[in-house]
Amino acid sequence: MIITRPKLIDLARREAEARAAGGDVISAYLVGSVAYGEPLLGGTADIDLILIHAEDPPAAREMVPLSAEIHLDIVHHPRRLYAQPRGLRVDPWLGAAISGPVFLYDPQHFFEWAQAGARGQFFRADHVLARARALLASARARLPHPAPDHPVLDTLMDAALDGANAAASLAGIPAAGRRLLLDIERRAQALGRPEVADGLMRLFGIERGDSRSVPAWLGAWARAHDDACPLTTDPRLAACRRAYHLSGYQALIEAGRPEAVVIPLLRIWDRTLSVLETSAQAEDHRVAWDEARRRLGLDPSSLPTRLLELETYLDAIETLIDGWAARNGA
Repeated sequence: MIITRPKLIDLARREAEARAAGGDVISAYLVGSVAYGEPLLGGTADIDLILIHAEDPPAAREMVPLSAEIHLDIVHHPRRLYAQPRGLRVDPWLGAAISGPVFLYDPQHFFEWAQAGARGQFFRADHVLARARALLASARARLPHPAPDHPVLDTLMDAALDGANAAASLAGIPAAGRRLLLDIERRAQALGRPEVADGLMRLFGIERGDSRSVPAWLGAWARAHDDACPLTTDPRLAACRRAYHLSGYQALIEAGRPEAVVIPLLRIWDRTLSVLETSAQAEDHRVAWDEARRRLGLDPSSLPTRLLELETYLDAIETLIDGWAARNGA
């Protein structure tokens, strides 16, 4: 099958209609790479489908494989999440998601009503500023206070990404997924502030164009995933996600952007090791993970220094946001 964006949208629409026929789905829409026109990376894609339920759904998220290359990444929302559409104008994630989705199913016009309320004045400067400051506040809230001698890597990664996205949201929607770094670079360029992306790379110990270790890290993660997948119900570690990550990251390496792989790979690798540790099966995979962290300067002995650098980075992001607010009358 030749994979095209219209085919992916049609697959999502069929799924939404089938779920509505057999349950309480009242609206459905697409976000992510399919909605924004860049669905494929390395010949693979996930279809980010949001289903809105009349009542609380039984699960928050699930993966549904459609082929070896394509799967549905379904997020379930209760109707009450959209009860105050105007408040979504300042929600940096949900507000951004419904600002430009692909409509799939909405017979009662519920989502149309919610989107109209959220999109009204969505790009007004004070609303943009509120979303940026919300992300910056989230980044600062993740930091340990007072700073410990042994900060936790996943907390620092999340804080760094919230900080970068605080700046990126001034020029578009927050970045996520396999193209995370590339999208942050685009937003930073639009702002005329390349230091947003450059600073993020430094926090993760990334050198531009350095591909020496990335392929080996991909292989180590894949082996860890194979062992972790049967041990967890976490949809992010579902079997269909293996090819999605590997093929996409290999495409970035072949395109001459191996550094763009590091951040999303570290996040899924860290999550994979956590599952293995819970089941006391991480020992065989720990050596490669520890070596990668050491190579990037993210090993336990280096994290206190990175924490200080992160705080400096967030201060710079705050100054950038304040300057944008002053120039735009927000």
